Amino acid sequence: MTIEDIIETLEKTDMPDGRIDAFITCAFLLKQLRPADPSDFDGPHDYMPSSIKSQHGFLMARPFTHDVNHAIDLCREIRPDAVWHLARGQASDDCLYGAQLREIEEGENVLGEAESNHAALALTLAALRAHVRQQDGWKADGL
Repeated sequence: MTIEDIIETLEKTDMPDGRIDAFITCAFLLKQLRPADPSDFDGPHDYMPSSIKSQHGFLMARPFTHDVNHAIDLCREIRPDAVWHLARGQASDDCLYGAQLREIEEGENVLGEAESNHAALALTLAALRAHVRQQDGWKADGL
């Protein structure tokens, strides 16, 4: 699953998702590993949607879409040069939270933003959008 696939999935849901947390953990923190599949069974520690398959069994994914503190860690991992903002309020009829990653320098441009009914999910989605925007900018600069 690509980062764009993860973003698309998160845009369609309004609930934290352990399986997506596993994909994010593997994409940014444990790149040598993969999310576990339902066909993976390993003794007493069987598959869970938030499992990551390692050589010696399963690891648990970081709960980025569940916990604001982990979502903040993801923001720092993806864009250590940015500040994050998270606000609660009725930004639209459907969403309670809005999140942004902004540049610290150079006019404080918005790098990524998102809305959701879950604070951690909004911040995670904003961080992933900032990552994609950074990658797209890097590719454009590299040509």
